[in-house]
Amino acid sequence: MRKLIFFDIDGTIITEDEQERIIPDSVITCLHALHQNNHLCFVNTGRAFAEIDDVIRALPFDGYVCGCGTYITYQGKVLLANTIPFSLGNELIKDLDYCHLEWVLEGTEAVYYSPFPYTTRIGDFKAEHQTLLPEFSHTVNLQETHNLAFDKFCICLNKDSEFEKFYQKYQESLTFIDRGNAFYEVVPKGFSKASGISFLEDYFQIPNKDTIAIGDSTNDLPMFNYAGYSIAMANGSKEIFDYADYITDSVLDNGIYNAMQHLALI
Repeated sequence: MRKLIFFDIDGTIITEDEQERIIPDSVITCLHALHQNNHLCFVNTGRAFAEIDDVIRALPFDGYVCGCGTYITYQGKVLLANTIPFSLGNELIKDLDYCHLEWVLEGTEAVYYSPFPYTTRIGDFKAEHQTLLPEFSHTVNLQETHNLAFDKFCICLNKDSEFEKFYQKYQESLTFIDRGNAFYEVVPKGFSKASGISFLEDYFQIPNKDTIAIGDSTNDLPMFNYAGYSIAMANGSKEIFDYADYITDSVLDNGIYNAMQHLALI
């Protein structure tokens, strides 16, 4: 029976070590074997498409669910694209600044950062993007910035942040995903990693029982709760283990390959 399989990126198909990010050869072997057996393999990530670097794009995936379900492709064809309307985006940028929230705006073509010094982990993202994705990473002048195209964004709180004021204004139109340590992913209502799975179930006419989600962190829980079968990486957050149908080995211990063998898919 054909399966629709969704893979998180960091901590799932690639290690999270900032110094040396490693994709085991067994991941590539596994993806090829899954294709030979007629299964469909998609990345399902919180990253916007602009944040998918060449190392990931070189892997033999059928397509991408990016930005928590806001952008979906199959074999290079865009199936769904939801960009935050310019009017809302312009208002968000003003309020992010007004509420003293550190931010990164994530889109299909680019990611955008403030010119002001960062004091939170958003600054680490900026440094990483400037190194790995220099052509997609832009620093913007807030006084001159209008009509930026972005699908979602991340915020981090510092001692001066007025998060509650921002949250109360936008809670009806945006979903705030608490990633811990004062860090939030923010996505338009109605979109999630789960909505991406649902969209592709309908597109391929594959029943939910034949969908598989593989991840390592709490932002994968929407996938775990929706997919027919869920797999947690042993190197992942312990909080997700109770939500998984199966716990496989860590990335470097060939967890992806072993899980697919366990399910007799390869």
